[in-house]
Amino acid sequence: MDLERFAAIKNNMQPVSAVKFNLSYKNEMLWLYIPLAAVKDFSSFTHIMLRNPHLNNLHVWVFDGDSLVKTFAPTGDHLPFASRTLRYADFVFPIPEQNRNRLSLLILLDKRNEQLNVPVHFVTEEGFSSYNRRKNLLAGLMSGLGLFLFLFTFFLFYTMREKLYVYYSLYVLMVFFYIFSDYGYSFMYLFPNHPLPADFTRPLSISLASPLYMLFAITLLNIKEHLPKHYKWVVGFVIFYLSALVISTFVIPNTGKIRILLVWLMQIFQNTGAIIILVTAIAAWRKKIAYAGYIICTSLVLLFAFFVFMQYVSGYITDTLITRNMMNIGFATEVSILAFVLTLRFKKYKEQSEQLLRTTNLQQEQIFQNISNYQEKEMQRYSSLLHDSVGARLSAIRLNLESLKQKIPEIQLTKSIEDIGELANDVRQFSHNLSPVLLQKKGLVGAVKQIVEGVNESQRIFIQFESIGSLQKVSFRYELMVYNILQELIQNILKHAQATEVIIQLILEKELIYLFVEDNGRGFNHLSIKEGLGFSQIQQLVTFVQGSLTIDAKEGYGCKVTLEFPVLPDEANHATTYR
Repeated sequence: MDLERFAAIKNNMQPVSAVKFNLSYKNEMLWLYIPLAAVKDFSSFTHIMLRNPHLNNLHVWVFDGDSLVKTFAPTGDHLPFASRTLRYADFVFPIPEQNRNRLSLLILLDKRNEQLNVPVHFVTEEGFSSYNRRKNLLAGLMSGLGLFLFLFTFFLFYTMREKLYVYYSLYVLMVFFYIFSDYGYSFMYLFPNHPLPADFTRPLSISLASPLYMLFAITLLNIKEHLPKHYKWVVGFVIFYLSALVISTFVIPNTGKIRILLVWLMQIFQNTGAIIILVTAIAAWRKKIAYAGYIICTSLVLLFAFFVFMQYVSGYITDTLITRNMMNIGFATEVSILAFVLTLRFKKYKEQSEQLLRTTNLQQEQIFQNISNYQEKEMQRYSSLLHDSVGARLSAIRLNLESLKQKIPEIQLTKSIEDIGELANDVRQFSHNLSPVLLQKKGLVGAVKQIVEGVNESQRIFIQFESIGSLQKVSFRYELMVYNILQELIQNILKHAQATEVIIQLILEKELIYLFVEDNGRGFNHLSIKEGLGFSQIQQLVTFVQGSLTIDAKEGYGCKVTLEFPVLPDEANHATTYR
């Protein structure tokens, strides 16, 4: 049937060089009749390649003079991919070797109601392999860049949880799926047996990319807050654009003049969207909004790439690797610039977060310092009260009782004097333990040793204490905190543990303080710690200085307490000066 149609129109065919014609967006098919003898160096060529993977239907015949010698199976995007003569994204057909000077090729192209751009190439085996290597390399680079940017954006979204990164990741996905499809690989690898999805997803992906880019741009520049009128215009245009896209996808028929009008409108909408974002970005740049210059740059890149590509399609620019891939190069350049912008934004966010963390740490340190100073003053007040008031009065009472030895039975009086003496010693020891003067004079290690010696002298329990590490002293505030915590733990052991042996290990490093206390007492269930044991107060204090508290206890197996917290850098270099 097709050959009969060709015979009817053969005499009306015109040489390509004699007339300029444009069959894009027309409801017509194209016949090409190519005598091989008219092709320069025709004897060296092995294949003919039609470098457009999106021809709807394609028929190729080979004639020897007026005799038909070869008919290739019908192929095209509207047939399964297996219909292709050779398994390549472009349409490639081998040229018979016999009688090439008399051979002619007859080609019937069907690209009705769509843009028609069909470069025809005669290639050698080596030239064809070289072309495929370049195309596959470029496609691989594009696909790799798209995958990297998508994963990179997913990481940023996971880190910051902002919808900005959702817009960008979807935009990258749409752009690189379009590029992948534009090279013919989506039909070749994803939908080889389903021509309709392969033909449908390519224009759909590029149509969805435009509103995603617009949403990304206005979110990045925070147009809603800085330029509310522009924000309403952009959002209104996006809604109108998406509505037109939905109508065109599901309502308008797939053939005829309506489809042609639709294609032109979508191209106009896409370029209008880029211009609207360009105008909005210029307004943002004049208000000195961050990153506006980058959006101006990416919008200009898109518009320039579209202009050059349309000049190439229209035949005003020669066919080169750059011109035929200009849209894809423009998209790849644009998403790379936007990725750079997101990197700068994430870096700024990280620097602000680090600055906020430093400020918070300094505030916490100031609060910690104020609490420590208050605690130190209170301990001094209680120590002075016990030593100067209670202790002095007990000493006076003891002296008065000694003066009454003559009037009261000696045994009873002696016992009372001894009790008061022991009470006075206890008060004196208690006041010394409360007083930070002990820390200031002997340091943390010396003060702890004195507590341990006092406990060991009672022979109620034996404490083994060891101090290791590169330092013997740190900031007084930290020493005071460790000293108070250790006192609390020892009192807990003496009151509740019924232990006979205790191990205390203290490690002082430049950036770390570590305390370990273990006893062989009766233990307890660490999941139900009693409030009276003081662990909640210790936990609050350790948490406040960004440390950790670990309690490992079991009934009948004693208790292990581990404390660890960092020393702030500005404190590590200001250890206590003992006087």
